Amino acid sequence: MLEKKQQSSRNRKVIVDTNIPIDILKEISDYNHVVVMLSPQSMSVERFFDRSDPEKQFLLNVIESCEDSEAVMENYRQGLALINSKKHYDEYANSGFFTVVRQDTEKDTKEEVCEIIAKHFGLS
Repeated sequence: MLEKKQQSSRNRKVIVDTNIPIDILKEISDYNHVVVMLSPQSMSVERFFDRSDPEKQFLLNVIESCEDSEAVMENYRQGLALINSKKHYDEYANSGFFTVVRQDTEKDTKEEVCEIIAKHFGLS
């Protein structure tokens, strides 16, 4: 299956949303092919499920279906806080890759961010 996906994307643009460690990103890609997107920890933890992404909504439904869903949600948020700790934030911010930092936690900035990223990737 992976081989098939690799073949189908070989001559096409591919965008991946992931948490690949910086050292690995530097091995497999370069500045022109990476955008680091950062936001305040509070946004990444408290508003994680505010988006309508099917993956996030699936995960939210699984958590809500658990016997002690409040405890499961708290545990999940603690994990998000660790992943989005100041140490990790600083590593990504100082990675040398092009970085977009979301400051406004209230305003929908998708269009603005997409324009910035498209320009960086040379798509606009």
